[in-house]
Amino acid sequence: MSKKPTPEWLSQIDDKLLDAFVDNPYECPIVIDNHGIIRFMSRYNSKIYNMTPDEAVGKYITEVSKASKMLEVLKTGKAEIGKTMYLGNRQQIVARIPLKDHHGNVIGVLGKLMFHQTDKIKELYLKLEILEGQVKYYRSEVTGFESGRHAWEQIIGESKAMKEAKKCALQASSSDASVLITGESGTGKELFAHAIHQNSQRADGPFIKVNCAAIPHELIESEIFGYEGGAFTGARDRGKPGKFELADQGTIFLDEIGDMPLNMQAKLLRVLQEHEVERVGGTKPIKLDFRVITATNQDLGSMIEQGTFRSDLFYRLNIFHIRPPSLREMPEDIPRIAYYILSMLREKRRLAPTRISPEAMALFKRYPWPGNVRELRNALERAMSIAEGNQVSIDDLPNRIREFYSDAGGNIDNVGLLRHILADAEKRAIVEALRFTGGNKAKAAKILGMHRTGLYQKLKRHQIDV
Repeated sequence: MSKKPTPEWLSQIDDKLLDAFVDNPYECPIVIDNHGIIRFMSRYNSKIYNMTPDEAVGKYITEVSKASKMLEVLKTGKAEIGKTMYLGNRQQIVARIPLKDHHGNVIGVLGKLMFHQTDKIKELYLKLEILEGQVKYYRSEVTGFESGRHAWEQIIGESKAMKEAKKCALQASSSDASVLITGESGTGKELFAHAIHQNSQRADGPFIKVNCAAIPHELIESEIFGYEGGAFTGARDRGKPGKFELADQGTIFLDEIGDMPLNMQAKLLRVLQEHEVERVGGTKPIKLDFRVITATNQDLGSMIEQGTFRSDLFYRLNIFHIRPPSLREMPEDIPRIAYYILSMLREKRRLAPTRISPEAMALFKRYPWPGNVRELRNALERAMSIAEGNQVSIDDLPNRIREFYSDAGGNIDNVGLLRHILADAEKRAIVEALRFTGGNKAKAAKILGMHRTGLYQKLKRHQIDV
């Protein structure tokens, strides 16, 4: 039977190059034939087996390595990848690969190391832990994450206060410095944090949110810094990466930072300065790359004076300061925000009101909104559920808002004031409808529930130029 010629590509490989490819210090290969006899052993295996290649070649594999499993692969013909075994008094990760001829017959087995340095195994395991943690986090946060993708579009408002907050957020987006967002509850602090992350160079990285007020004080360290297996009673055997590790290459958003315990503030400051964390029960710091954004509705200045918040941490966090305005500070934006919320809510309900009555809108502009946009959304959601017809009226609003209407003069004979409020609300509703339809009067009239002729009369009365 004639010998099969050597493939042209193989004959063109330089002998030195082929030798370097086969005999390398990273895989330390060893080859046995179909009788279990060693036919090749890398010179880099000498320390592992306490034997030179010249001494090993020709010997039965178990004479050189008693614990070898290569003979099993020789019998089964199935590869074993990523198996562990002790070689040279060290636990190694190995691969055992059957070598077959062109007819599929097993003619030998190749054994090699998958990791020459055990530190690389630890690094890979750490990365897998972090990836697993990120998957679990995003699985639980998928709704908020999806809405966060469009954060910029959800920041509605053209008032001076809102434009200033947006301008500052855009400036912060172009930097990697820390951001502190302050403001009343319900003003959209998390929305601003999402928007800054999306517009930054870290947009492709993770956005990890931590609510400092929602985590019990005794668990906050292990939650944000992670822990090693068995670090404390109830800890997972495998350990768990902290939120800072999950935020590597991305952004970590520490909401309600004012509720961070004082003893944790010192540890947080060190993490921000060194950009490395040490897990609870761990002995080796983990270097990380993250950007931090914090938010609070508390007065951190007063807390510093009272000794409940560290001034050095405050200055570290407060490089960029953004303050989303409350609804009371931008009443002119309330119609825009209200109609935007209405359109978002209508996506979930087909048969829902499309308009807000002038009286209700006038009340919206006068009501103090202690819960801000969050309260406005809740009020509209409740009103849409009980409204009859195509319009949200004052009667559809929650009791606390209707009571404010009554206390503010809704039931007294103050006709002049009421007419002024209604006229102003009507004008703003028309302007908003025209803006929404791109100046199309027919569509605007339909949205407002009036005839087109009536719309023309009101445009003239309110001196609205289109």
